[in-house]
Amino acid sequence: MNTRSEWNGKSEIGIFTHEGKEYAAGGSLVTPEYAIGYMSRDMRAILSWDGQTLGTARVTASWPIRSFMSDRMYQVSATIEGIRYTGRTCGAGMIWRGKARRTK
Repeated sequence: MNTRSEWNGKSEIGIFTHEGKEYAAGGSLVTPEYAIGYMSRDMRAILSWDGQTLGTARVTASWPIRSFMSDRMYQVSATIEGIRYTGRTCGAGMIWRGKARRTK
């Protein structure tokens, strides 16, 4: 199986080839309003689908949840391309979705 990703402006497409067929799905997204990425193993960075560092991350809170994916939810502040975002994730290696923080 081969994998690769392609960037289309601010969005990433993850592509893998299996038994001669290509499959594609949405990967990372970075806009001035929203960001989607993946938590690093140490929970200190937001990564693209192919593992490139998009920005830094800091867990600000966590609480128990009842889910098949994880037993905790994490609130994470991140800085990507100079923009501060806040969002949630179920932990290391999982998707993180953030919204730009309002500036006062």
